[in-house]
Amino acid sequence: MKTSPLIFDSVRFTRGDFLLDVDVRFREGELTVILGPSGCGKTTLLDLAAGFLRPSGGSILEGERDVTLWPPDKRKVGVVFQDHALFPHLNVKDNVSYGPKVRGANKVRAGIIADGYLEMTHMTKYASRMPSSLSGGERQRVALARSLAIKPDILLLDEPFSSLDAALRRTLRNDVRQIQEQTGITAILVTHDQDEALALADELAVMRQGRIIQMGKSGKLWKNPADLFTALFLGRTTRLSVHRILSVIAGELMVETAAGTVRMEIEDTRPVLPSTLVIRPEDLIVTQNGTLSGQVTKTEYAGGHWKIRLEVGDGTDMIDCNIHDTVPPAIGDLLSLDIRPGSARILPGTVTEHLETR
Repeated sequence: MKTSPLIFDSVRFTRGDFLLDVDVRFREGELTVILGPSGCGKTTLLDLAAGFLRPSGGSILEGERDVTLWPPDKRKVGVVFQDHALFPHLNVKDNVSYGPKVRGANKVRAGIIADGYLEMTHMTKYASRMPSSLSGGERQRVALARSLAIKPDILLLDEPFSSLDAALRRTLRNDVRQIQEQTGITAILVTHDQDEALALADELAVMRQGRIIQMGKSGKLWKNPADLFTALFLGRTTRLSVHRILSVIAGELMVETAAGTVRMEIEDTRPVLPSTLVIRPEDLIVTQNGTLSGQVTKTEYAGGHWKIRLEVGDGTDMIDCNIHDTVPPAIGDLLSLDIRPGSARILPGTVTEHLETR
């Protein structure tokens, strides 16, 4: 399948008091996941890419083609919607063959194309069924087959798994990942589900208030978030307000928090207050006389380990860690923890500035 990069060259879009301002290149042949809270502009970005909306400034390119002013039917873009958007009066095969027919294929050729993509999405045996007789997951597979049947250069997926139960979500997202790799198509998927984003993305873009604030490999964003919003939004993390910062020796700091005093390396520049110390759960180790301490307020079994939350001070500061013991600590217990060297980060700002990430 032919594929192209998708480029947003200083694209701006306004609606009321909302402003989208994006300058980004989505890599050819990769699956990019755009992650962000509701209302941040994820779907607006896809609508601009598909041609459903027209930007107020900048250019949108599919490879070398400037498609900024092109209508949807002239673009080499397939779209999978959250609500499937299948034709209710057409059976599964006719839904999938519709696009090729509109783009010039005769009935026989369109049927052959439809058969190929129904096989790819494991829907061949449902070819004669009507959409109303299918489950949500089956309808989404048909929607995926239909979007691929027009042989697009770029595939856009708008929260395609949000209406499915957890087990089916995992199955279908694995299938989407496999199909994307098999076809080599440039794909962009938007979601507000952190686990989904981390599991699927070749490249992960975090979006907030109409802007992409960090983009890169999932592991990089997880370990080295650019700001406090990204750190908090990507998933569980310890967050401790920094009360005081002291120099110790060259290249090191002592950071005072309500949970304890942490010795850490200076990164690029000495941080300034207000700042927050963030540490991922896997980088905390329960021990005797550790660097940090807190009171257990929540335990949750996660299959093979326990997710533990500890509160510090007034409850704004929290410690999230994992414990692999058979029996979790009791609510109210005090735990002591050490930090894996080099894993703690100080980021400007306070947790209360980012309550939307909770």
